[in-house]
Parts: sequence; C-alpha cells; structure tokens
Amino acid sequence: MLGDYLTALLVAVLGYIYPVYLCFKALEKHKRKPEALRGWCIYWVVIALYTVGAQIADRFVFWLPMYCEAKVAFVTYLWHPRTQGALYIYDTFVAPFLAKHEPDIDRRIDETRASVGDVVVRNSRGAVDFVRNKMANLLLSVPQANGDGRGSEARYMGARNATEAAATAYTRVPPKPRSD
Repeated sequence: MLGDYLTALLVAVLGYIYPVYLCFKALEKHKRKPEALRGWCIYWVVIALYTVGAQIADRFVFWLPMYCEAKVAFVTYLWHPRTQGALYIYDTFVAPFLAKHEPDIDRRIDETRASVGDVVVRNSRGAVDFVRNKMANLLLSVPQANGDGRGSEARYMGARNATEAAATAYTRVPPKPRSD
C-alpha cells in the first residue's frame, strides 16, 4: 500500500504537474484553435472538484483498503487519452448539474458578493476610524515645543548621552514668558 506522502507526491505529479505540462503544450501548439483547449478546461474543472471532494473524503474514508491507490488511479484516469475520464465525468455529471442549478448558483453568488461588499464597507469605515483615533492619540503623545520657538529636540541637543536625551525628551519644560 502507498503511504500518505507517496500518494500525495504521485497525485501532485500525475494529477497536476504532468497535466500542466500537457496543457502548456496544447496552448503553444494550438494558439489559433480554442476548441483544442476545451478538453483541458474540462480537465481543470473536474480536477478542482476532485480536489475539494478529496479534502472531504480524506477525513472520513482514509481507512478504506486501497484508498491511496484509488486516488492515484483516478487522477490518471481523468487525463489519460484512452479513458478521457474528465470529459466523461463532465458530460455525465458536472455539466447537467450546473446547467440545472445555474440560476440558483448565480443568484447566490450575487447575494454573497453584495453581503461581502457590505461587510467590507462597514469594516473599512471602522478600520479608518480606528486608525484615525490611534494617529490622533499618537500625535497628542508627542512632546510639544518648549515655548521658545524651537522644537522639543532643542531641549536635548546638549545632552551628554542617549539616556539623558531620552529623559529630557519626555519631561515638560515650562514655556518661557514672552517679552512683547
């Protein structure tokens, strides 16, 4: 029996890497024939559904004998030219299901987009308010000018070391009286 790591490697190579290369070759050889790429589009739709299904199935049926081997065989079945499994699965199951439920799926996608947009707008306003408040608090905590027209850095320019400069930077120096 194949182990989890060997199965994952074989599925990656046979289900993704090798088909990517074959898809690349089809793209480069058939640049003017989009119908030649239909098979690869179908493959990627089916492999995406397989990936989601495998994530779920791995949690529940991993204990079945030959489960790992079946996964490797299935991804090979999907792209192999003799079996054209992805085309069969798409034409038999995927396309009829999606065609039947397309209006409902589109409606749900539109509803989700709208609700996600509302959440993003609502939370972005809250984030802007949060940043604005934090910046205002930060600016209020910055040492003020010492009253002689020079910034606070003038107070600690004559410091003998960094500790003395830091200590004087955060102490309030009373403003000097103006002589008008």
